[in-house]
Amino acid sequence: MPPTPPAQLPIPANFPVAWDRPGDEQLFWIQDAMHLPHPLTPLDATLVQAAFSEGASRAIGRMSMPISGLRTGVFNGFSYIAPVPVMGTPGEMAARMEEMIRITMELGATVLRDWRETFEPQVTAECEAVLGFNYAGASTREVAAFVAGFYDRLVKLWDIHMRVNIPPMNAVFGMEEFLGAVVGPDSVQQSRLMLQGFDNKSVEMGKALWDLSRWVRANAGLADAVNVASVLEGKVQLSGHPQAADFLSRWQAFLDAYGWRSNRFLEVGYPSWRDDQATPFTQFKGFLAKPDSEDPYAAHRAQAAERDQLVAEMEARVPAPAVPQFRHMLELAQQYIPIAEDHNFSIDQKSTMVLRHGIQQLGARLAADGVLADAGDVFYLRFEEIQALASGAATGDLRGPVKERRAAHLRQAQIKPPPVMGTPPPADMPPDPLVSKFFGLAIDASWHGRTLKGLACSAGIVTGPAKVLLSLDDAWKLEPGDIMVCRTTMPAWTPLFGIAAAVVTDAGGPLSHCAIVAREYRIPCVAGTQVATHEITDGMRLRVDGAAGTVELLDGRTPA
Repeated sequence: MPPTPPAQLPIPANFPVAWDRPGDEQLFWIQDAMHLPHPLTPLDATLVQAAFSEGASRAIGRMSMPISGLRTGVFNGFSYIAPVPVMGTPGEMAARMEEMIRITMELGATVLRDWRETFEPQVTAECEAVLGFNYAGASTREVAAFVAGFYDRLVKLWDIHMRVNIPPMNAVFGMEEFLGAVVGPDSVQQSRLMLQGFDNKSVEMGKALWDLSRWVRANAGLADAVNVASVLEGKVQLSGHPQAADFLSRWQAFLDAYGWRSNRFLEVGYPSWRDDQATPFTQFKGFLAKPDSEDPYAAHRAQAAERDQLVAEMEARVPAPAVPQFRHMLELAQQYIPIAEDHNFSIDQKSTMVLRHGIQQLGARLAADGVLADAGDVFYLRFEEIQALASGAATGDLRGPVKERRAAHLRQAQIKPPPVMGTPPPADMPPDPLVSKFFGLAIDASWHGRTLKGLACSAGIVTGPAKVLLSLDDAWKLEPGDIMVCRTTMPAWTPLFGIAAAVVTDAGGPLSHCAIVAREYRIPCVAGTQVATHEITDGMRLRVDGAAGTVELLDGRTPA
C-alpha cells in the first residue's frame, strides 16, 4: 500500500494566500527570512525575485541536482522559495545524485579560481555597463527600455551566483558527512572551524574600517570631532578640525570601495550606504572606540594558525586509508567562505545597488513627467509597468496605484508570516542539508521553561543584556557586552560582530552568514530560533550557549 502523501499545511487566517500557478500548493514553500525578513516593494517582488528564480534554476539544471529548480513567490509582501522536486524511480534518482556529485566535484576543484578569473570580471562588467549608460542623453522611453533589460542582467548574475556557490557548499556538506562517519559526530563543529581564517571581502572591509579608525585616533582631537559628528540628508557632516576635509575624503574613498551595499539584502527598493551613510558611520564609530589590542590583522593571523592546527589534529584522527580523501574534501570545502563572502559583496550587494542607481534615474524621469509624484515611487511600480513604458504603451497616471501600494507595504510590515507553507516533503525523505544547515529550519523552535532552543553555530558561553535589532537602523543601540538579537545578518552587519558579545537570530543555520562571522569573531552564536526577535525584548539578561544552541532567560521576566 503506497504511503499517504503529506497534508497541506494550514495557512494562518491573517495571511491569505492565492497560489500563482496550479500545483504550487503541492510544493514546500520556505519563507526566506534569512535573506529577506521584511516585506518587499512591488518592483523587488516582480523583477528581482522573478529573475532570481530563473537564474538559479538555470544553474541548478546544469548540475543534475535532485530538484529541477527554485520557484519564488511573494505572498503578502514576503518572499518564499520552493524547491521543485524531480520525480523518478529510485534507480533514476540514484544515478542523478551520482551525476550531481561528479559535476560539483569537477566544478569545485577550480571554483574559487574560476570566480576570481572569469565570473567576478563578468559581474564587474555588468555593473560598469549600468553605471556608464547615458541616462541624461536618453529619452524617458529609452531609460525605461534600458531598465527593462535589468531582468536579463539579473538572470545572468543569479546563474553565476548559484554556479559558484553550490559546489563548495556541497563540498562542506560532504566533508561533514564524511567526518561524522569516520571520526564521529563530535568532529562536525570542529570541522567548521577548519574553514575559517581565509581572506575575503568582509575581512577586507573590516580591515579598511580599522585602518581609517587608527588614522583618526593618531590625529589629536579628530576622534572627538568624529564622535560628535552627525549625518544630515544621508551625508556625514564634519567641520571645525584641521583634518576634517582629509577625513571626509578618506571616508568617501571607503564608501566608493565598500558602500555599494545596503542595510537590506537583494532589495533595489532600499537605499545604499552611499545614499545614506548613517549605518556605516555608526559602525565606524564602534571601530573608533576599539583599543589597539583588538587589531583585526593579528586576530585574522591567529585564526589562520588555529585553523591549521585544527586541520592537523583532525587529520590525526582520520583513519590512515581515508586521509587522502579527507585532504581532497577539505581543499574543496575551504573555498566556501571566500566565495560566500566575495560573491555576496559583488552580486548580492553591489550589483543590486548598482541596478538601484539605474532605476532611480528612471524614477527621476517619471516624476519630472508627472507620471509619479516622487522619484522614489518607482520602486512601487510592477516590472510589467516598466516594460509597458519601454514599449511606448500608455500607462496613464500611476500616482494613485503607487499610493495604494505604499499603504499596503506599511500594513504588511505588521504581519508575522508563517515560516513554511504548502505541502511538506514525505516524512521518510532524507533531510535536506540546505534547509537545515543553511536556512536553519531543522527544528521546531520553542521555549522549554525559560530556555529557547536554536541551532548551535559558534561555541562559547556568554551572559549579558539583550539588544533586539530589527534592522541595521537599530545598530546605535548595540554596546560592547550586549547580546545582539536579530532576524538575520548579512555582510553589511559584519562590523557589529566586533561589538556584540554573542548573536542570536531567528533565521539561519551553521553555514549561514551569522554563523560564519560569529566563528570568525570567536563569539557564541545560536541561530534558527525562529521566534527570538518576537519574544525577547531589550534589556532581558540572557545566557547564550553557542555549543548547546540554547538561549536562557536569566531575569524575572518571561518571554513575550
